[in-house]
Amino acid sequence: MGLFGSSKKTSSKKKYKMLEKEYEHHAHPHIYDWNWKDKNFNRISIVNYIISINKNKSPAYLEIGCATNSLFDSVACLDKTGVDPLSGGTLRMTSDEFFSQNEKKYDAIFIDGLHEYKQVHKDALNAISFLNSGGFIAFHDFLPRSWKEQHVPRLQSQWCGDCWKLAFELHRSPDIEFIIADIDHGVGIAKPKASSAHLLDLSDELGEQQFSYYHDNFGELPIKSVAEAFQWMRNLADNKR
Repeated sequence: MGLFGSSKKTSSKKKYKMLEKEYEHHAHPHIYDWNWKDKNFNRISIVNYIISINKNKSPAYLEIGCATNSLFDSVACLDKTGVDPLSGGTLRMTSDEFFSQNEKKYDAIFIDGLHEYKQVHKDALNAISFLNSGGFIAFHDFLPRSWKEQHVPRLQSQWCGDCWKLAFELHRSPDIEFIIADIDHGVGIAKPKASSAHLLDLSDELGEQQFSYYHDNFGELPIKSVAEAFQWMRNLADNKR
């Protein structure tokens, strides 16, 4: 790492420390001991499984938030669209800009853009509107390990944000089948029951909530092993549920 890279990293650490002090009243003692590297599966496996079970012979894939293309370049799909305002993918724009002009529908959509509840809720609404029948939507970062890892504004380099609030909305929405695979910081998987599926807006209840709410209500979340997640997706694809 060069001099400027080292200086930038130090500056970020100082910024995070200052913010942590400012928001220490949000601190919570519990830490979830998710050993993600020991799982031997990640979001790539989930997305490729979704592609593999889709009944469309030429499925279309959309990714929101591509960054280094670690997922995008690994998806075994010829029809791929990647949206990111900074790097990766195929289109340099925000998700809001993309959805406002998009007319295409997709069979698999992965959302990993801005890790803030209001934005990920909007991305989910738009994804439902542009999903083909039988398709799945997957999400990253639904299982933060600590109050700092989920805090908005960001307090450290490893960051899930408060996407977990959307997880509660998806789980409580009668029109949507939903689980979370316990891999790779929590991969949410949703299958709307119809193109007109309604996503609950629980912003009045969840909008200002912090890690304590997530911890107190953690048992409500439908968390599954990767083997259970694969079987769940297969059953839905085969219309067994």
